[in-house]
Amino acid sequence: MMVQGKLKKLNWVDLVLVAGIGLILVGIGINVREQKRESKVELLKVQPTGVVVVQSNNEVMIDIEGEVIKPGVYKMAKGSRMGEVLVAAGGLAAGADREWVEKNINKAEIVKDGMKIYIPSKGEEALVLGSESSGLININTAGMEELDKLPGVGPGIAQKIIDYRQNNAGFRDINEIKLVSGIGEKLFLKIKDQISL
Repeated sequence: MMVQGKLKKLNWVDLVLVAGIGLILVGIGINVREQKRESKVELLKVQPTGVVVVQSNNEVMIDIEGEVIKPGVYKMAKGSRMGEVLVAAGGLAAGADREWVEKNINKAEIVKDGMKIYIPSKGEEALVLGSESSGLININTAGMEELDKLPGVGPGIAQKIIDYRQNNAGFRDINEIKLVSGIGEKLFLKIKDQISL
């Protein structure tokens, strides 16, 4: 009688433990599924359907074209880096000008909403990233050679501009360039009409 009572008690405890472990595993599964959903990168097909794509405040839309495996418009998490956009686009295609990419694409750069990235093919005449039709030099994307063309800015200061933007997630205002070592008010007045964000 006593042994049978202990067995019933033991079985009830076992059932409670099994039920508890089952609930924990279900909770872990839901958490993992939610994390996967949050980190998903989406390729958007642009269709002239008149449908408005609603974007949240913690997402940016990036257009990457040219010599990548999957060109298109991508919805990325705010704060994503250029390297992550390249990965989302499947990486560089076989015909990509890898030397140009190495010199002109900063994979650590934080991408901005509405940004257009174009990867040229080998032998293609390519504009340096940061050149705009307005002729202004984008201090958040320009390469060393382009920054060096600014009056009074040599290779040393050009490198300091690149280092500053990498360490501070880019420039938020053109006046911020005065915080770069070697750029004072006098030099800023020389270049302010030739730079943009």
